[in-house]
Amino acid sequence: MSKYKLTFTVTIEDLDDPAARQQAKGIAKAISNVVEGAEAKLQRVYTDKPPRGIPIG
Repeated sequence: MSKYKLTFTVTIEDLDDPAARQQAKGIAKAISNVVEGAEAKLQRVYTDKPPRGIPIG
């Protein structure tokens, strides 16, 4: 059997990191209620360097 990974992007714009984390936690919780074992990671997006990721949970 083959494994597949479904990914999607949700853009969050907020004033600071704690506020963005709060929104991300709410989205992650809603997804985990529907999809068992779902994982989420919040990434801060920069214009001049790669995103930096933080696990949500």
